[in-house]
Amino acid sequence: YPPGHPKRKWYHKFQGAYFIFMLGFYWLSTVFNPQVIDLRQRGAQYVGIQMENDYIVKRRKVAISLRIMYMFLNIYSPLANNGFSMATAGIIFLMGVSESLTLSLLFSLSHNFENSDRDPSAEFRKTGEPICWFKSQVETSSTYGGAISGYLTGGLNFQVEHHLFPRMSSAWYPYIAPTVREVCKKHGVNYAYYPWIWQNLISTFSYMHKAGTGANWELKPLSGRA
Repeated sequence: YPPGHPKRKWYHKFQGAYFIFMLGFYWLSTVFNPQVIDLRQRGAQYVGIQMENDYIVKRRKVAISLRIMYMFLNIYSPLANNGFSMATAGIIFLMGVSESLTLSLLFSLSHNFENSDRDPSAEFRKTGEPICWFKSQVETSSTYGGAISGYLTGGLNFQVEHHLFPRMSSAWYPYIAPTVREVCKKHGVNYAYYPWIWQNLISTFSYMHKAGTGANWELKPLSGRA
């Protein structure tokens, strides 16, 4: 939200400090999210993505079944076998927080960084001019590390390549990444690459701080660049 927007709150200025703490609750919003019933991701719908197709409709029962199985194995079973206690609740909570940070922190790094395009469909909504799907996929994500990071994260560190080739095995991402970077450079597409994960993390903290204070709106709205 731009500075002065009614939805911008005073505590957003400090989100660079508390966003990792909030990511620890990612599992709650995922497992108990009512959107699992229709699989219509509200953020995707907001930017005009069609969420009603045969594939999604067929997967609804599968998604609901997986959520029920998760709740039974990881929440109901520990309570049923050990009874309710602070220790049991603490173990369930610790498991959830660990899962949350493992996934959500990696996703945050890959999508929230300086100079990232936060709304690639904005120009289309304003002018009606078509946008390049490939360009929007590259400029809304980042890649860090190399093959070793890929082995440890299941290929999540190659988020640019994952966006471009979602059905390709992540085992190939380290091999195609250099070529993807060369093609992007040739066509003037901003490809965000960080050799080390800590560099991406610093960029994410900087972006979150600037987005929270509104500094990213001074020169380039909807980006992490001030």
